Amino acid sequence: MSFPASHKTVIVLDHGAHFAQPCHPVEVDVQRARGPGAYIPLAPVSKSVWTCVVEATLEYCRIVWDLFPVEKCIRFVVRKNPPEILNGWKNEHQNTASIMTALAGVGRPTPDRKYGAADSAADGGIDLALESLCEPTEKQVELLEAGKEVINRGRMIIITTIIDDFHRKKLIRTAQDKILKINQETEDNDMKLDHVELVIIHTTPTGMEYRIHAEQDMAEVISPTLTTLFYTVTAGPAVSMKLLYLCLKHYDLASTTVTGIPMKEEQNASSSANYDVELFHQAESHKRLLGDFQDMVLATSEGNEYQTCKLKWCTPRGSSASELHHCSAAFRITPTEVNSRQSSCLTNFLLSGRSVMLEMQRRSSGVKTISHMLTSHGGEIFIHTLSSSRSLLEDPPSISEGPGGRVTDYRIRELSDLIKCNLLAPFFGDPTDKTPLDKAQSRLTRFTRFLPSTISSTTLFNLPVFEPLHAAMLKENLTDEDLTECRKVIFAIMSMEQKGEPLPGPLGQPVPVGKKSKREEQYRGLWNELEMFATAHSEQSPGHQAVLECLLEVRQKPILKKDEKVGLDAALRELDKLSPMNDSLDKADGRKRSQSPHSTASGHAAGSVTGGGGGSCGPNKKVKLVNPQGHTLLQLYTARKLREAKLMHKEFAARQIVGSEMKAVKLYLKLEKEGSVGPANNGGQ
Repeated sequence: MSFPASHKTVIVLDHGAHFAQPCHPVEVDVQRARGPGAYIPLAPVSKSVWTCVVEATLEYCRIVWDLFPVEKCIRFVVRKNPPEILNGWKNEHQNTASIMTALAGVGRPTPDRKYGAADSAADGGIDLALESLCEPTEKQVELLEAGKEVINRGRMIIITTIIDDFHRKKLIRTAQDKILKINQETEDNDMKLDHVELVIIHTTPTGMEYRIHAEQDMAEVISPTLTTLFYTVTAGPAVSMKLLYLCLKHYDLASTTVTGIPMKEEQNASSSANYDVELFHQAESHKRLLGDFQDMVLATSEGNEYQTCKLKWCTPRGSSASELHHCSAAFRITPTEVNSRQSSCLTNFLLSGRSVMLEMQRRSSGVKTISHMLTSHGGEIFIHTLSSSRSLLEDPPSISEGPGGRVTDYRIRELSDLIKCNLLAPFFGDPTDKTPLDKAQSRLTRFTRFLPSTISSTTLFNLPVFEPLHAAMLKENLTDEDLTECRKVIFAIMSMEQKGEPLPGPLGQPVPVGKKSKREEQYRGLWNELEMFATAHSEQSPGHQAVLECLLEVRQKPILKKDEKVGLDAALRELDKLSPMNDSLDKADGRKRSQSPHSTASGHAAGSVTGGGGGSCGPNKKVKLVNPQGHTLLQLYTARKLREAKLMHKEFAARQIVGSEMKAVKLYLKLEKEGSVGPANNGGQ
């Protein structure tokens, strides 16, 4: 069985002269009255580096043991001469009371004692810590007695003062040599060190600087069995903040701040104020809800290196079974400041048998939902992750329902027909022959190249007259009868546009349109859908290509051929997209279609196309080429601009071109008729 590095942790504390230096002054405000209103001010008391480190490590252990009573083990080693182990791996040693008693017996370091570069105490502390990692915990002993394999991993945290880079590298080299020695001398029945994570925390009082060139919070792989991380922190409260950050990182914890807790004032019991309480718990509580932390509102409090999720306090309720909600996970919690008045009031309130609902606001949508619940079980407080969607005890959702039970308008019947049309069957031929698989994949790709998923996203598939063309285009090959039916559908849609008939909505009812321009936009979207559908199936057979050519000819668009140059056609399409006159041209095209011989009644239109079996709409129609005269792109662009100008105003007579020459126009005709201006009058004078 494999154990993570967090299963066993050894904290090595330096007991040298550097840790005896003062680092953090504490103001003591004690009044000693000698008379009315008189007091004697006391000088501030300074904590030593050793005291700050001991307080930070004890808080580190308290959080771990509150959340993991039996799963995570921590041992202490003091680097003095000789080194000393303060506790063991047994469960009765894994508590803060025993650690505090052992640290009190160690005493504070003396400032007159300094370790030399070759002092055996520094190396002895590392050797003793690595040997402790080789000893099995109670859980590992059970597995070894059962004959199971145990992969032994561990973490070693060294809190010391590093003089320079040589000192840091010496510590790493000492740890690496000791690991190699242990693995070489270990017998088959004993535990080896499969991997050790070495965390070095360099701390020093304010004002003292050491030249250490090392990356902060970056894992450095020394060997397959050793990985190191280095941190630098100023002695004092910053040590506690750094160890809180490492505690969350080492044990995959998360921080949650309960905001808006109503609490009576300590000075005035008749009034109340809102307070915030920060809690630690396993990060899995948030991951079970969202999968990650991307959609949670996270904030960084002042002085901390980690982020906390803020959840709002809701109305408390009873913790009886009838009032509990469906939850997906439950994890222990522990307050960050266990001795504060706010944390104590919240803990006592929850232990009294009440439960509190917590509200979360999603970052993406801003929607507020009840996401977590705080309650107690058996004298311990847990945070429950509530289910924000359906309960696991309910029936599975239908295909017509979206997330959260919201009914959507998926085209379920069409999806069912798609599955039935693309069923796979066993192939008993040559296993290396990929032709059937490629054919099936090509067919499915063609069927799904243009397939709207919802009813409200399409107008074409809601049109009853479109069904014959849809059924024909799904075939592998088209007959002459199928081509005739497809042309009838195209001309029927064109007749509906000319008559101004309303198009069906998502429920099959006509969509009321007040303005004429809105209806033109709807038909323009319908024609675009039809063109995309025909293009998706045009490569299947010549008959499918003929349907597309008929549609393009009706819409007076250029017909594409495979052997033609694609570059010029792509340029023309870009000009169509970028031109600001698209709307006016579409209106002009509509007027041209209304004046064409195909714009008669639908029966006459259908009768006029039954004689031809080719790709065009009539028997005598020719295919319209993209560039039959072989003009350049500049000539085509200039001709298009001239056509757009004619739609906007009447061309000046002197600029009209007849054939290849300019048309001669006589000017000032009105003035010549009046006799006031002209060549004859000027000559007579």
